[in-house]
Amino acid sequence: MGRLVADRLDRRFVDSDAEVEERFGKNGRGLAEEHGVEWLHQVEAEILLAALGGPGTAVVAAAATTADRPDLLQRLQDPGVALVVLDGDAEVLWHRAGGGDHRRSLDLESARRLARRRRETTAPIADMVIDVGGLPPEEVVDRLVGLGAE
Repeated sequence: MGRLVADRLDRRFVDSDAEVEERFGKNGRGLAEEHGVEWLHQVEAEILLAALGGPGTAVVAAAATTADRPDLLQRLQDPGVALVVLDGDAEVLWHRAGGGDHRRSLDLESARRLARRRRETTAPIADMVIDVGGLPPEEVVDRLVGLGAE
């Protein structure tokens, strides 16, 4: 969805998963196995900070770990940054995320705990929270593009 939003707003798109793979030739799961989860999270943080400080305005698909880092959450509250949280029922999101091999495997209960913790840290500072569970991607993009036009 991020790429669709960026295209419609004629902005640069930065996807932390794609950036990790481009830089290191491996996906996040492989790098976490090789270097550790904390190392991967640091790389993801660097990608987010570079995207926020880069030229022009970007649409950034940030790594979920962003919600666990107070320094990144603070940066996302800067003027000129619009934070949109795509949320939903943890089970629905867990099934969707399970389709890729680039993320670590989580059981449903762990996914619920993570979703709850991330919701608690990001929703209070978000410019918009969208429950994507029952929405088609086109409607989510329409809502996001409406925010970007403001």
